Amino acid sequence: MNPNKTAESKNVRNQRTQKLLDDIAETQRLNLVGIEFLRGIIEDHSDRVHHGVVERPNSNLIVYGELANYCIPLEHIIQAFATPFTTGAVVGLPPVEVHPLGKWVRRNASACIQPNGHSDIPGTDSLGILVAALISDRDLFADPSQDPFRRALMQTYGMIQSPVSDLYADFLEKQYGATIDYGTGEISIKGTHGFTWHLGAINDPEVSSYSLSSSVRGGHQRNHTEDTMYCMYNCKELHYLLPALSNAPTILPDREADDLAHSSAIMTSVATHLVPLRRAIDSVKIELGGDQRRTRVTATTYTTNGNTQQKT
Repeated sequence: MNPNKTAESKNVRNQRTQKLLDDIAETQRLNLVGIEFLRGIIEDHSDRVHHGVVERPNSNLIVYGELANYCIPLEHIIQAFATPFTTGAVVGLPPVEVHPLGKWVRRNASACIQPNGHSDIPGTDSLGILVAALISDRDLFADPSQDPFRRALMQTYGMIQSPVSDLYADFLEKQYGATIDYGTGEISIKGTHGFTWHLGAINDPEVSSYSLSSSVRGGHQRNHTEDTMYCMYNCKELHYLLPALSNAPTILPDREADDLAHSSAIMTSVATHLVPLRRAIDSVKIELGGDQRRTRVTATTYTTNGNTQQKT
């Protein structure tokens, strides 16, 4: 055996081993840099970010936002750094507790907030980005990708005048072209054929989801259902309802809106004001079954304000 070749082979193996060790060390270095990034955020906003009074394992990082107060549970994060290969470890950052401004509540909402692209950055950077986002929670609320955060804030305050009401109205208008009237408790969106659809009773405790009515070219409202809970599966999902209604009633005769068009109560009611739909029902081109909450919805695609959306 050529001794020079043997030495060269051993040298290559040593280089590969050293590269492995260097790569592992680099991940630790990047996390240490991330800790300094997090430290800088906390120090720059010491009046709005601090460690809670409770110690481990129930400790929290407290963040006071402009819209709400937040608690970030720390034990899961610390354990993920200490023993990342633990069986059953949760992927991603833990849900953040959301509390209304000025007080802490027992039955708080929670939001799963994952910084965009966090899987490609050190964990300490992810935590720092999360804290910075909660400090600037108005921007986080307006981010179209942060629906869980918006839902948690709306669950916290309800659809009434609140620290988030103006932001939510802006979001509905930009994302769907819809308007919300907090005084009447109603969300409105223009459809086709001169229709305007109204999702009402948003603050009525006796209505589980929304009432649904329509008006044509500014005329009086015609009620189609008192509560979508009893005739639709996606009864309260605005990311389904608003795109579907913006394309209705055009999509109803061909049943393109799977969930909406399979409600006999809604279809029959709308048909009294839409001749093509009434003819399709009368000619048995459309068969209507009994109303019940649907348990399965197939994928349906809509285009709203130039944006294609799919609901499954």
